[in-house]
Amino acid sequence: MTTPGTLHDWMARRYYAWRPWLPTRALYHPDHFRIRAWLARDGDGGLARARERLRATLAHALTHVPHYRDSVRLSAAEAQHEPLDEVLARFPYLTKDEVMARQRSFLDCRLDPRRLLYATSGGSSGQGIGVWRSKRLADIEKAFFAHEWGRFGFSFDKARILRIGADARRLAHEGPARVVGNRLMLSPYHIHAGHRAAIAAAIERFRPRYVHAYPSSAATLAELLAADPPTMGVRAVLLASEPATPGQLAAIERLFGCPISLNYGLSERTNLAFADHNQHGTMNYRFQPLYGWSENRMEGERCEIVGTSLWNDVMPLIRYRTGDYGRIDANGRCAAIDGRGHEFLVDRNGRRVPGLAISIDEATWDFVRLYQVRQRRPGEIILAVVGRHGRLAPEQRAFLLEAQQRRWGGFFDISLQEESDIPLAPNGKRRLVVSALSA
Repeated sequence: MTTPGTLHDWMARRYYAWRPWLPTRALYHPDHFRIRAWLARDGDGGLARARERLRATLAHALTHVPHYRDSVRLSAAEAQHEPLDEVLARFPYLTKDEVMARQRSFLDCRLDPRRLLYATSGGSSGQGIGVWRSKRLADIEKAFFAHEWGRFGFSFDKARILRIGADARRLAHEGPARVVGNRLMLSPYHIHAGHRAAIAAAIERFRPRYVHAYPSSAATLAELLAADPPTMGVRAVLLASEPATPGQLAAIERLFGCPISLNYGLSERTNLAFADHNQHGTMNYRFQPLYGWSENRMEGERCEIVGTSLWNDVMPLIRYRTGDYGRIDANGRCAAIDGRGHEFLVDRNGRRVPGLAISIDEATWDFVRLYQVRQRRPGEIILAVVGRHGRLAPEQRAFLLEAQQRRWGGFFDISLQEESDIPLAPNGKRRLVVSALSA
């Protein structure tokens, strides 16, 4: 008898096998194509259109979503006619804790959650979140990615893609890769020397034109294949789901030698931004105004990113505090996204320092394979490292530690700790910063 899980896997395999041959119009909701037409014509879709969508979202929430009907002293009629900035300001900021404490109250009261898609985040901040959405919303989101990555010739349903992510995970006894339709699925847990030959052979056979991956996984693959890379002809590397360090980007650029696109987004689907990386460095992030309404909430000197989805009529999250930090200017650009609150470190004077700023020098990669910054007490950090060729020599330890003390010794007491491995989290990502202190 076929179990539900087996049936789901069978249907997924059939879908991805047939997808390259189906007309695109048969795959996506009509709104997918409507938004792509707007983006192609107006670039970012136009601020006026974004404001129209924001007003519609606020009025919809006040009419059909219990949380907003109960907590916001505003009528749907007022939301439709009063000055938009004043209307938005009447909605209080929203946190992940609030959403998860009263999850169903954020769902459109007319909808049955059993007929919706439900997705949860990996909980890299220590707490996950679950959100409902429809296929229409998933197709709308793909329209923004198709527009941005279409600059490189990318297509979700036609391009040959090397995919490294949670959806590509395999069990320990299984092989590292499998082909599903137009995608070569490579398990992030299997990218190590024991599977190098199988990985290289699979890539050589498949010849992907695009890599869609976590930055940490793409960098690990780049290091694994650097000595004898297979033939690929990759046109663009598309990175998502976690921050990318300069060392990771350098490794990816060396192997693939093509444009790199970085994507900032989150499971809550309230904000979306892209940045390009090439031989000249990483450009500013560009927040997509027609996807979500992005603003800053000031927290001392820090600017927290706050977002409102402009299309989520299933489970609208309004003025949602992302826990990420970065100053967004009037044109929707952000020089750097400093990472989530749990990725900040506390120095010996009680000040908060972006943990992602603590990176190892380029020369260090010759003898270090992985690293992680850990904090247990304010003013102290541990640099955990995995040697590339076993344990580090005394002079290598001294070089690594002295370099960090020159740069960060005024902020932290720094110690070095060697590890045999830094394992991936359950979502297939490897955390760069682990802090026992609250965000």
